[in-house]
Amino acid sequence: MKHRICALLLGAALFPADAVAQHSHHGAAPQSAAPHEVTAGALAVSGAFARATLPRAPVAGAYLTLTNHGTQADRLVSVTAPVGKEVQIHDMIHKDGVMVMRHLPEGLEIPAGGSVTLRPGGLHLMIMGLTDKLVEGQRLEMTLHFEKAGPATVPFDILALNARGPAGHTAGKDAGHAHAHGQAAFDQSALDGDEGRIIGLLKHMFETDGAPLIVAPVLIDGDVAIIGWMQQETGGRALLRRDDAGLWRVSLCTGDGLKGEAGMIALGVAPTVAARLARAQAGAEAQLPPDHVAAFARFDGVLHIDDNGQGH
Repeated sequence: MKHRICALLLGAALFPADAVAQHSHHGAAPQSAAPHEVTAGALAVSGAFARATLPRAPVAGAYLTLTNHGTQADRLVSVTAPVGKEVQIHDMIHKDGVMVMRHLPEGLEIPAGGSVTLRPGGLHLMIMGLTDKLVEGQRLEMTLHFEKAGPATVPFDILALNARGPAGHTAGKDAGHAHAHGQAAFDQSALDGDEGRIIGLLKHMFETDGAPLIVAPVLIDGDVAIIGWMQQETGGRALLRRDDAGLWRVSLCTGDGLKGEAGMIALGVAPTVAARLARAQAGAEAQLPPDHVAAFARFDGVLHIDDNGQGH
């Protein structure tokens, strides 16, 4: 489906440090083979980056490529970071027509002679329970623990909020189109008013001929918006933010996680803004049919939108 309106992979404390070598199980220290590449045993880690985050964001996403030059498969079994409660390895799967994240507690295999790329919209690392935001231009170190190659500390460059990868990561700003922060080159300037632009953007991203999208309520406070949506038998709530070019973009989608002041604050909305939006939300949702409001709770978990409207 295109039920993938969705969540904010963002947040974490920053460490502007360089890569630090760690010993593997065989006593060999991973070396920095080239800029942006770290080796551990037969493995090479390249293209490591994370996206900048907004204040109070509860999670952050990180991405990289793992290449195995050896003759035996290896496995990324865990990742540790100096901030956050834990780092999880996630994949994306379709479940009941909805794109959801799946934790891989057994780790991730890197086949012999092959490579695995973790990228927005697919496999990725998620740092949970952040204590600060990630700032573009700084660097965060995380330690990857491999089954055979052992630990390797890898510097992750902090790129733009909408970065797709380490090369050409700064998106240009287009006065009329939303592709500056992704969301499919939709011409918001052709519509009048913030509410019309938000509804138009969401319908452009997620509506199909066989699955009309209902967007209500639309609650706007400055550069933040909270909306409810229904599509066929499911629904949810979404957080949108206005970017520096004045264009709306979807930050995250969840269900009851965006219901009420406390939930909004936990997902990165400033407390004063959350208080106003929560009051408006309570009044607006009270005017909707009960089955419409009940559908908002059917969206389980939190999903992320990347530059092509994909969940991650």
